[in-house]
This record gives sequence, structure tokens and C-alpha cells, in this order.
Amino acid sequence: MDLGNTLQDFSVFQRNADDVSAHPFAGTSKHNGDVLLTVRNVDGIVNSLNKVVAGSARNGHIKGVIAGLPAGGPYTITLQIAGSDEKAVFKNVLVGDLWLLAGQSNMADSGALPSLTRPHPMVHAYYMTDSWGIAQDPLHDTGRAVAPVHGGNPACQPKTFGGRGAGPGLPFAVAMYKYTNIPQGVIACAHGGTSLVQWDPALKNLGGRSLYGAMYERLQAVGGKVAGFLWYQGCNDTAKEERQERYTQDTLRVFRAIRRDCSDPDLPIVYAQLGPFIADQGDASVSSRRWLQIRHKQYQMSLKLKNSACVPAIDLGLCDQIHLANSGVVVLGQRLADAMQSLRDPANHPPQIKVKKLKVKHDKATGNALVELTFDNVCGNLAAKCGEPCGFCLVDKEDNYISDAINCRLNGNRAEVLLKVPEVFFNENYKIAYGGSFQPHANIVDGMNRSLPCFALQGRPGPVNQTPYVHKALVSKAFYGSEELAELNLPESNVWEKTDFCLARNSMIYVTCPVPEAGSDVTAERKYYFKFQIDLPEAMVLNVLFGADAPFALYCDKKEVMREFTSNPVVMDEFTAQMKLDSGKHEFAIVFASNKGKGWGWCCRFVRPDGKNAPALL
Repeated sequence: MDLGNTLQDFSVFQRNADDVSAHPFAGTSKHNGDVLLTVRNVDGIVNSLNKVVAGSARNGHIKGVIAGLPAGGPYTITLQIAGSDEKAVFKNVLVGDLWLLAGQSNMADSGALPSLTRPHPMVHAYYMTDSWGIAQDPLHDTGRAVAPVHGGNPACQPKTFGGRGAGPGLPFAVAMYKYTNIPQGVIACAHGGTSLVQWDPALKNLGGRSLYGAMYERLQAVGGKVAGFLWYQGCNDTAKEERQERYTQDTLRVFRAIRRDCSDPDLPIVYAQLGPFIADQGDASVSSRRWLQIRHKQYQMSLKLKNSACVPAIDLGLCDQIHLANSGVVVLGQRLADAMQSLRDPANHPPQIKVKKLKVKHDKATGNALVELTFDNVCGNLAAKCGEPCGFCLVDKEDNYISDAINCRLNGNRAEVLLKVPEVFFNENYKIAYGGSFQPHANIVDGMNRSLPCFALQGRPGPVNQTPYVHKALVSKAFYGSEELAELNLPESNVWEKTDFCLARNSMIYVTCPVPEAGSDVTAERKYYFKFQIDLPEAMVLNVLFGADAPFALYCDKKEVMREFTSNPVVMDEFTAQMKLDSGKHEFAIVFASNKGKGWGWCCRFVRPDGKNAPALL
């Protein structure tokens, strides 16, 4: 008899909910009759499985089910057609859990050889040659793959892999055996450099001429049932904007299809979040944005897709600009196993780390945004693997990298991250990201060596009772003369109306003092006039908060509000005054001394103390 790929030496059968096999087999035979099953282990024949009817042979075709075989092994299985001497014997068969491995090269063969993970007799692999064996790296030998989509030739000699060939599949399966004491089997389906378009489930009807079709055929060959699905994919889809934009819907299409084809709507799915990537200089800005966006989408998917987990890899080492080193794939394999166990045994294995709360505070020492992040599911305390905690950065609303964080302080399950922009400016214009810089260096893990996930999150919108800092104002030319505080007065109305103004420059939070005119004495005493307007929909009380690094006088509708002597540096909200204003437009003017060429500028914002909406800046 010939049972093709449905039963081989070293096969692994997927156990069912009762911890026993229900493995189908099919093939051809010379005789007709009942198919008798006999199973032996090291102790002899297994539990009355001695010549029991397991199927039938009719008209040259044979099919049946090996049912009731307890999880464990190894077993020797004998199938014989009753009344004949036609039989087949299969050795080293296991009953346990099967796992589909799919995606790109970081699932397949990114790490260096020799592998850091030793083979285990209770962990087998269904290789791309469509043959079972003890699992050992490399699991994915596309050069000898049977499926045409992989471009291999089964008659070729094993590939040398150029010194590379270790992936996370083997350490994952070895870890799962240690957790469960149940035999494990991995089904190699990944292929380096592939895109989601190539994994489209709509191409299943092409069979082995498509990636999904080849995976489906291999799934059927091992019995049509698996314990879960492991996925690492996304690098290729950072290459083009339209691929990045479609990443979530295209990935979920693959996940839905594999659950459907496994007849398991709750099939556990564990996937890796994209690890670090060293971008070329000319492409760094675009690359960092797209990689961050896909990482964030991967993080968000796990929060919404039932029975799934996203496993960070951002802190793992590389062997080139994109592939994980073999030490990294071992860590990733362990993390994939931890995540899978959190789905299957949540009482004993914590779920993945996620952001619980984001709070933006005002750092009094610098005036900048201090973002406090609280994380759920942290085991022990967060800590840096080595050196100072790294990985946080500032990005804009479109996820473009702006700068690394100034510093990060860890405390239990919280991280306090100091950014280079003020609180109000951050809330309105920026996000905090983990793993979003040009060349990511991230090193924060919990007590189980699990990395923080990558994400890009915006702070809460600025309070409705506060305006942003004034960043659009008009400025006059320089007026030379005394910088004494008492001399900082508005000119007469006829002079004021005739003064020429132009748009002032700004530096994020403050309006800047103009650069001295060419040929002038930089240290000469001079002053500048600035002006801007606000529009009040109703009468209200306002607090004006002001900061400067040179003497100034502030006026509202030509009435003095405050006059202060100050110097470098600009301290935001250093000076405060309260005003009661009628509805309508009001013009504010600042007479600003240059501090003998050392003054940088001023900053101003308004707070409505009654908590209602602040007025508009014009």
C-alpha cells in the first residue's frame, strides 16, 4: 500500500480535545478489505489497539482514521489489509501539537548556523521536501521544496544556506514541549522576501503554485488540523505606501482564511512584531515611518483580534540590516511560546504587555512634555537590558521621526519619558513612539525578558480651557535706544499705526527675536514691537501666561498688562496676569528689549480659569 504524505515515519498527529488522535490517512492498495491497525510503543501493543478496524480498501483506494491513540509516543504503527499480506509499517510516530510556520525570512532562516537550539526527539518537523523527520535547523530548505512556488528541486542536495538557516520555529517547539510535556510538530511554510500579495488566500486554488495554496496542501497532508499558527511577516510590505496602508486588512484576510481552512474559528494565532531595521541614509526617513506604522498596526491587531498575540522583537540583535541574529531567534522562539501559552493556559501564563494608560504632564525643570506610560501585564518590573532605558522617540502625527526621547525613567510597570517639546505642543502635534527611530535601539523588558511592544500614540488633546502657545505674530524692525525697563513703552498712536510689521519667526514654543540687521552692532541696545490678536466669542476672564529672556512690557488694547525684567533662559509661564475682557477681538502688543543681542524671544498662552473653552488665537 502507498499512503503518500498522509502517514510517514516521524509523523506527528494533532491531538484532539480528548488528547487522542483522529488522524486521517488515504492512498492506494492492491487488495480490498478492512484496514487493520496495530500500534506499539516501548511497552508493547497500546491499549487494545491490536488489529482493530481503522479503514477500508476498495477498488484500489484506501482510506481511514487512526483514532484514539493517546498523546505521546513514539509509536510504531502497522496497517494491514485483512485477509492479505499487504501492509505498511511506520516508526517514530508522535501524537501531540502541530504548528504552521509562515511568513518571511525571519520566520524561516535568518539566524546563523550552527543553530543554538539542539534537536529534541519529541519535536519533529514536516520539511519542505514533504517528508517528516526530527526537527533541526534549517527547517525551511526552499532549494529542495516540492511546491513549485518555492522554486526548489527535491532532487537537489541539501542547501548550505551561506552560513544562515536558524529560525524561531525550533526553539518555539522545544519550549512548547518543555511547557506541556506533549510531543510537538512544526510545518515549514515560510519563504523569505515575500509580500502579503503573494500570501493572498484567493490564490489557494493554484495549489503549490501559490504560497497560501502550498501551505494549504501541506496542512491537508498532515491531517487538516493544527494547534496554532505562527506568523512573521511585514518587512516586504514597508516598501510601498499602498502596501503599508493595506497591511491590516490583508493580514486579517490571511488569518481569517487559515482559521476557516483549519475549521477552527478560535485557532490561536501568534505573530511577531517587526524587529529592528537599519535603513540606508537616503531612505531612512520614509523607512522609519513605514516600519513604525506597520509595527503599530500589528500591535493594534492583537488588541482587537480574538485569541491572538503580537510578540515584540524590537530589542533583538541583527546579523545584517534586517535579519535577526541566531541569538535573537532563540529569544523570539521562547517569546512566541510564552505568547502561545498565554492563549492556551492564561491562568499560568500572562498575556502580552500592552499600554494601559498614557498621561502627559508638564516637566517643571525643562518646561517639556513628560509622558507617563503605564503598562498592563508586566511580570516583575520593567528594566533596561543594559545601560540606560532606550527606545522611545517623538514622531509627528504622520509618524515621521522627529527626535529620540531626552531620557526615560522606569518604575515598576511605568515609564516616564521626557520629550523635547512642551506638553501643549505635544498634545496637539506629536505622538510618542516606541521603536520608531531611524535605527531603532530599544532595550526595555520585563522580568520574563519580554520586550515592550512598539506603538505610536498621541497624547490627550490639549485642555479646552487653554490655548496653544502663540506661534504666529507680527514684528517690527529694530528701534535703537535704551533697553531700560521703564523705557519699554508703546509709541504714540500715529507712530504705531505707521510702523511696518512682518511675520515673526517662531521656534516651536516661542516667538523669536529677529536677527540684527547686516552691518549693525550686534550688542547695540535696541527694542522690537510684536503684536497678535485673540478673538473672544463672549466676555470672559483670562489668565495670560508669559515667558521671555529679556526685559519686556505686555499690552492689551494699548493698556499695560505686565512689565518685567528677566534674562536667559526663557521660562514658560514664568509671569502671570489676569484680565477681564469683553467679547470680540483684542490686540496684544509686546515691547521687547534685545538684551544687547542676547535675547531669543518670548512665549505666551492663555488659560480660562472657569474651565470653559479658551478663545481663538488669530
